Amino acid sequence: MKIKKLFLYSALIIPLNSTDSWQILSFSRLKPNVTTFTSKGMNVKVESSSNPMIYPFKTPQSIKSVKIKGELMGSLNLTNLRQGEKGADDFALKLGFVLVGTKKLNVFQKVIAAKWIKTLYGLAPKNMGIDKILFLNAVQDKEILNTERQHPLSELIFEKSVWLLNNEGNFAFEYNFDNEIQVLAIWLSIDGDDTKSKYKVLISDLTLND
Repeated sequence: MKIKKLFLYSALIIPLNSTDSWQILSFSRLKPNVTTFTSKGMNVKVESSSNPMIYPFKTPQSIKSVKIKGELMGSLNLTNLRQGEKGADDFALKLGFVLVGTKKLNVFQKVIAAKWIKTLYGLAPKNMGIDKILFLNAVQDKEILNTERQHPLSELIFEKSVWLLNNEGNFAFEYNFDNEIQVLAIWLSIDGDDTKSKYKVLISDLTLND
């Protein structure tokens, strides 16, 4: 299925009911989520699992804002842990944008880099590089809402905790970027490997506005 472009509203509606163009990756040492596509949207079943889902664009897209809708069924096992810290670095929704930049892998790095890093750099056309993945996080822990961080495990990941998702049920989020961003791909992350969590997420709508 192709992206629908609504010229009246200058919006990109990302298809969520088909595997077409979505890349479902996996990490070498982690159990992957179970991801299915139905008429309702993208369904992700988490059972102490994690993996990225990528929607690459054929050409870089200029994005000013985003809207995402869905449903959360269950929750993370955070107990007394601070979300995002070691042992609790799980989020029910991390909407990532692979930004255009100048970084490229050299010959040596291409040999030793992890598979997900090779995939990340491979999203850029030959005449371009990447900058980082900018994540908009929906958090269960109110204490980290409206915070941001450079991820301690990778300089390629920058996170902004912009939405609160601490109850089951339907959600509808929006975010306006301060400045227009140039995006190579959507990088969606839904995980529960750190906290041994079991829950489900339905993504029913994902719209980008330029």
